Amino acid sequence: MPKTLIAAALLTVFGLAHADQPATAVAPDKIARGLLLQHEERLIFSPCRDRSYTNVDDASAGGEVSAALRQFGLGNGKPLYIEVFGAAESGMLRINDLNMARRDARCYAPRRSTGEWRAGAGAAWSLTLFEGMATLQRNGQPDLTGSYEETLSTPKQSEIRIAGASPAAVRITRQRCRDTAGDDERLFAWQAEITTATGKLEGCAWRQ
Repeated sequence: MPKTLIAAALLTVFGLAHADQPATAVAPDKIARGLLLQHEERLIFSPCRDRSYTNVDDASAGGEVSAALRQFGLGNGKPLYIEVFGAAESGMLRINDLNMARRDARCYAPRRSTGEWRAGAGAAWSLTLFEGMATLQRNGQPDLTGSYEETLSTPKQSEIRIAGASPAAVRITRQRCRDTAGDDERLFAWQAEITTATGKLEGCAWRQ
C-alpha cells in the first residue's frame, strides 16, 4: 500500500474508527515493532499484526529518537516502519531508544524475537546470532559458523567472540548507522565491526 494511503488509513482509524481501543501492551525494555505516523506534532504508533494504535511519548534524552526519525524521513504523510524499545503506560507508548527504522512503511516484525544480535551491510555480508550459534555470510566466501560468547555487554558497547574453525571477534557500538544499499534505506542504533582471519567487515547492527 502506498505511504500516503497508509497515512490516510491510520489517521482515519485514529480519529474515527477506534477511539476507545487501547494499543497492545509493550513490556518495559521490550521491542515494539510497527508503523509510526506523524500528524502535525503528534506521533501515532500502530503495532504489527494488530489494528490498535496509540499516541507516542518520546522519553529518550532530549527527544533524540523522534529527532533522528524525522531527520531520517518521518513527516506528515510519510510513515516509517520502526522498532523501538519502550513500554505502554496509561494508554501511551513511551519510547526510550531506537532499534531500527525503515523508510518502506510495511511491517517486518519477526515471528519470534530472541533479543540476540544481527548485523550486516547490504548484500555484502550478514551476521545472525541465534540460540548460541553464530552464522556469518559473506558475498563470494564460504559461511563462517560457530558458537559464540558475549564477553562484554554495556548500554553503549557489546563484544562477542565467535569460536570454531575460523574464529572471529565482533564489536558492536551504540552509534547511529545508515544502510543505504538497495531501494530501502534503513537506520540503526548500532554500528558493527567484525574481525576475521581475512580482514575486517563494517556495517550496522540491531536486536532481533
